[in-house]
Amino acid sequence: MALSPAALPWRLLPLTVADQQLHLNYGQQLLDGSQPPQPPTLYWSQADRPGLVLGLSQKVAQLNREALQRLALPLYQRQAGGTAVLVGPHLLALDVFLPPGHPFILPDVVESYRWLGETWVAALARLGITTRLVLPTEARAQQALLKEPATAQREALLRRACYGSLSPYEVVAFDQRKVVGLTMIRRRTGSLLQCGLLLRWEVEPLALVLGLTDTEQAVLRSELPQRAVGLETLAGRSFAVAEVITAFEEALLARPFPSRHAQEKRSTSPAET
Repeated sequence: MALSPAALPWRLLPLTVADQQLHLNYGQQLLDGSQPPQPPTLYWSQADRPGLVLGLSQKVAQLNREALQRLALPLYQRQAGGTAVLVGPHLLALDVFLPPGHPFILPDVVESYRWLGETWVAALARLGITTRLVLPTEARAQQALLKEPATAQREALLRRACYGSLSPYEVVAFDQRKVVGLTMIRRRTGSLLQCGLLLRWEVEPLALVLGLTDTEQAVLRSELPQRAVGLETLAGRSFAVAEVITAFEEALLARPFPSRHAQEKRSTSPAET
């Protein structure tokens, strides 16, 4: 019988609202190995003001510098991959640190996201919101659009925003609009899984900063609302952040750890049927 996560200690930290750089630094501290061994940890955060977080390989030169200056958006860079995320009160972030050997760390990197996506689906269901996981086949199908002459340019533009594209086991509404984005950093000292839940989907600042021309901005302004959606829009009501945090933590503590057999099967079998 598989153990529940409630059977092992989790460090559940309260929500921290602060400058985004503090949140990025804390995640790195969990991974840098300079601290005593850390237990599995949940770190909830919100940026205290709007800002733009770039993925590891994104360059400032790829941004509309005039719009960035006009909006007075501070810039940050994370150590995980992916592309730009607008942070601020509209986004609830969660860092999940797992120490080496934790049952949720699977040999298959992609499959290591599944438990987290499933937990978010269960948490949102507790709030009365029906969502689902992105299957790897869906993510690959969208990625393939980058190779099609008819869609390559548009797709590359939309992918400048993290919520403009799909990755396996992220969480979407049933019309495929993304609600929860996921990324991961793996180190010898552990794994850091990072989540961003859209409370509200703020498109206009992204269109201005990521679009280098009026035409690109118009496409982003028109198309990004079809790629992601905020929780409040889905539910038709606002949420207290504490309500969301409680739903996730309850869903996490209710789920079992995967058995060793399930881990081995997932790491050697196709991810979807």
